[in-house]
Amino acid sequence: MNKLLLSASVALGATTSLSFAQQTEKPNFLLFIADDCSHYDLGCYGSVDSKTPNIDRFATQGVRFTQAYQAVPMSSPTRHNLYTGVWPVRSGAYPNHTCANEGTLSVVHHLQPLGYKVALIGKSHIAPKSVFPFDLYVPPLKGGDLNFEAIQKFISGCKAKGEPFCLFVASNQPHTPWNKGDASQFNADKLTLPPM
Repeated sequence: MNKLLLSASVALGATTSLSFAQQTEKPNFLLFIADDCSHYDLGCYGSVDSKTPNIDRFATQGVRFTQAYQAVPMSSPTRHNLYTGVWPVRSGAYPNHTCANEGTLSVVHHLQPLGYKVALIGKSHIAPKSVFPFDLYVPPLKGGDLNFEAIQKFISGCKAKGEPFCLFVASNQPHTPWNKGDASQFNADKLTLPPM
């Protein structure tokens, strides 16, 4: 009797879990990546000088990486590591400007079978395409600026079709040279320099 009751409970639990999982909306993922941008550069991580109200507001509505560390302080290996979850020396993407080994699986391979549209808009610096078969890749505009129209179109298109999405927005803007924006917003004598 107890075995029958236990079996019925497990079966009911599995059925309930399955129907709940089928009814639950899948979360969307939006990940911002910025070259040479550290926690010292954003208000949501405690910067007293940086003016990042939109990022700060966005951070309160999502998840911040507060214990994330990168294995290699270089652009291409960092991106390969982030998109594959594999150490760059194991995936073949080390040193800088190298490619992952054929057969390496990326986040794209894991999310597409779950019905996600996966896109990269901005700086790529990853290869080969077989390891990173994004549904959409839009390179930066001339001068390295992000294509905000493409970002909006991708998100709107997924929402209109009811498709969950994972969007990587990869900016090159904080990368040197630092000649973007209005320098008059900051008084150099009053800036707080990060510890060295």
